[in-house]
Amino acid sequence: MANLKHGYHGSRTYKSWCSMKCRCNWTGWSKYKFWGGRGIKYDPRWERFDNFLADMGERPIGTSLDRIDNDKDYSKENCRWATATEQNRNRNYCVNY
Repeated sequence: MANLKHGYHGSRTYKSWCSMKCRCNWTGWSKYKFWGGRGIKYDPRWERFDNFLADMGERPIGTSLDRIDNDKDYSKENCRWATATEQNRNRNYCVNY
């Protein structure tokens, strides 16, 4: 497993990377429809954890991975480490009439 040689396995940063990949790829997940199911992908470079880490840096305490534009893919240009408050201000809301 090439991704385990970096020494980050189990870190907050590694868990965020794994979660991002699951949101985009795991069709069996009940909430897949909100990410991969609506076409959200991640930068192909981010298939490798070391590229994700190089682009995003380590995840600061109290933050998680956030897409700046929720209609665009996960990429260096469209992602940031954000607090829960910042993420709550950046949600897509569905209004049914």
